[in-house]
Amino acid sequence: MHCNGCARRVEKHISKIQGVESWKVDMERETVVVTGDVFPFEVMQCISKVKSVEILEPQV
Repeated sequence: MHCNGCARRVEKHISKIQGVESWKVDMERETVVVTGDVFPFEVMQCISKVKSVEILEPQV
């Protein structure tokens, strides 16, 4: 994400997904972390409507 406008568009789409509990946008790393009872593919499909997306494995 290059700007706050991009982040807001992504957040708008994430907020509509049933089961999402929270999300955090990291502008420096250009990532979004989504938590909740959702399938990663569902989140990816929703966000891909406004930005290119890839799923990263959680760091342990």
